[in-house]
Amino acid sequence: MNQQNIKFLDSVVPEFPPEAAAEIARANYGIEGEFKALYSERDQNYRITRDDGVVVLLKIANSHEDTAVLDMQHQALAHIERQDPELPVPRIIRTRDGALSCDVAGPGGATHQVRLLSYLPGVIIEQVDHSPELLRDLGANVARLGLALRGFYHPAAGHVLLWDLRQAPEMRGNCGGIADETLRAAVEANLDYFAEHIMPRLDGLRAQIIHNDANGSNVLVHDDDHGRIAGIIDYGDMIHGPLILDLAVAVAGVVFRKDDPMAALCDVAAGFDAVTPLDVEELDLLYDLVLTRLAVELLVCAWRVANPTGLAADLEGFVAKAGDAFEQLRAVDRSDARARLRKACKFPPYCPPPGEDASDDQLDDLLERRSQRLGQKLYTFYKRPLHMVRGEGVWLYDASGRAYLDAYNNVPQVGHAHPHVTRAVQRQTAALATNTRYIYEQILDYTDALAATVPGGNAVCVFVNSGSEANDVAWRMAKAFSGNQGALVMEDAYHGATEATDALSPGDRRGNEIAAHVRTLAAPDCYRGEFRGPDAGARYGEDADRAIAELDQAGLGTAAFMLDSGFCTNGILVAPDGYMAAVVDKTRAAGGLFIADEVQSGFGRMGSHMWGYQSYGVEADMITLGKPVGNGYPLGVVITRPEILAAFTERTGYFSTFGGNPVACAAGLAVLEVLEREDLMANAQDAGDYLRDGFCELAERLPLIGNVRGRGLLTGVELVRDRETLEPAKDETVAVMNHMRENGVLVGREGYFGNVLKIRPPLVFNRDGADILIAALGRAVEDVS
Repeated sequence: MNQQNIKFLDSVVPEFPPEAAAEIARANYGIEGEFKALYSERDQNYRITRDDGVVVLLKIANSHEDTAVLDMQHQALAHIERQDPELPVPRIIRTRDGALSCDVAGPGGATHQVRLLSYLPGVIIEQVDHSPELLRDLGANVARLGLALRGFYHPAAGHVLLWDLRQAPEMRGNCGGIADETLRAAVEANLDYFAEHIMPRLDGLRAQIIHNDANGSNVLVHDDDHGRIAGIIDYGDMIHGPLILDLAVAVAGVVFRKDDPMAALCDVAAGFDAVTPLDVEELDLLYDLVLTRLAVELLVCAWRVANPTGLAADLEGFVAKAGDAFEQLRAVDRSDARARLRKACKFPPYCPPPGEDASDDQLDDLLERRSQRLGQKLYTFYKRPLHMVRGEGVWLYDASGRAYLDAYNNVPQVGHAHPHVTRAVQRQTAALATNTRYIYEQILDYTDALAATVPGGNAVCVFVNSGSEANDVAWRMAKAFSGNQGALVMEDAYHGATEATDALSPGDRRGNEIAAHVRTLAAPDCYRGEFRGPDAGARYGEDADRAIAELDQAGLGTAAFMLDSGFCTNGILVAPDGYMAAVVDKTRAAGGLFIADEVQSGFGRMGSHMWGYQSYGVEADMITLGKPVGNGYPLGVVITRPEILAAFTERTGYFSTFGGNPVACAAGLAVLEVLEREDLMANAQDAGDYLRDGFCELAERLPLIGNVRGRGLLTGVELVRDRETLEPAKDETVAVMNHMRENGVLVGREGYFGNVLKIRPPLVFNRDGADILIAALGRAVEDVS
């Protein structure tokens, strides 16, 4: 063990008799009164009740104490008083000469430094029952103390101290003092684990000067209210170290003789987190830090029992108590401890880092709960569903820590958990979240940015919460502006989940029932459709004449043509030349509007243009946005012309409470900023072309791959059993999807026959990810064929 630590273990506490202490107080502070000795590990303390009834504390320091360390304590208390005058901590009382301390000679001739402090009344926390309210207040006060010390520095803060938890590995040689062999082995194993797995991670945590000693003897509770903290005393163990050590010490002082020590741990942590939000790394280390603190307390007290010195001789009871607490907490599974702490502090579930052995033993239970609470028919991906807990960029991580390349999700348009978007949401949430009945700048900045993405920039916006709502409102606006009631959509289209958009989604209606006011258009499929030659665009476009005529005959007229520009539900088609212009022109000639549903194809996904419809050389009357617009934050938008919005608002007082709230606008604006700063549209073009080239090479040797198509980072791979008959390989498509999932790559499927692999990754997906995806598809198709 470090010699500096041994010094504190075997040093003798000062032994000034009451009459000597009284003379020190009288000569240096001019006070008299009744003196009572108090316990201290290495100093000598006297409580003085002055003649006027005021109680103060006289502290006589051990002669081994470094005077610079004592000065740090004095300066720290003065700093705390300036930063948080209401914090219940002792205040320094100056000497007659105005000094913070004075020196006196001890009975043996050694020099001791003396301080006089205000006395905090109360009962120590280890002597009262610990309600959840008290434990949370403990955590909150420890956090407040840390905040009050933030920014304080003293050269002596780096001194070597026995109670610095980072010294714990050096105490392993003292384990022989623990009589119980089983307990001794457990403490040794804990110190070994701490040295190997915990210590290396401490250097990366936020650090400052900390109190480091809010144990059960140094925290006071109000005499008349055992639910509130009355004070934190004894600043003799202050060091510069990781802030989380303050919390660990406080927890270790209140987990004794608990039926559920983790409940106490969680309550203290939650109280701390409410004042000073914890970092996830700090929280994940807390269990082990508390356990090691208990081990250190056990070791020190066992040593003192074997080597009694003064007031420290009677510690056998504490050794037994500390041993029980250590064993009880050690019995908690580490992963369970982390899970409970994360839940208590409202963190996402723990995700094991690479290399850590872990398994997901919750999946079956979660599936059962899901079935009970969400219904038995709620759809899940893959034969064996995935229990995801974290995302980053193009990667998703399940509860066992396994990484999956996400080539399917377009909701995180600029990547899972993009830091710029995350910060924007966090900061705006902390400032203001209200509705558009009030005036705030964020919605105007965001509208300006969206308007700049369309020709002329003369656009207005309606804000909602989802793509379904955006399409619903756009449809209502089209009817108001045109005076007509009929709709044109693609066969098998999907446009949302409201009553109105469900009618516009024949692909999602059971039995493919078509609403009376809706007519569907044949999908412009040049691979397996009716028309495949150079005139396919015009011939498919003629189907709009038939549909418009039917709406006219029904007395409905044409209000709008609504189209997903990526033709996703039709199998991710690339429409033949002339098709889009033909249908849009016919729609407008019939008095209707063109609504471009850009939920899946927008925001640069197609590579060549910001909005998917622009790649066909046409202009939209309305653009509807959802899913990726906020990178996961609920947000939907309709972008349109002022006169279209005016016709709508003249008829309705439409209002969305959450639509366009400041937090949603902060998320949306951050997404646009990332798209521009990281040049993600160009990346979509490059990565998408590279990906499809790789798929086409696979198709040359794997006949199951019938067709590869798409634009930018929206790609469809159609699987067929026979390239001549084009027999759909639906079962094989499902098998390929699940094969790829088992090998860490995620894709979806689409199309009328369910035989088109749908590949639609976040826009940060690049050639490295494409190589992984190409290889995974090749292996899957080979094995399934």
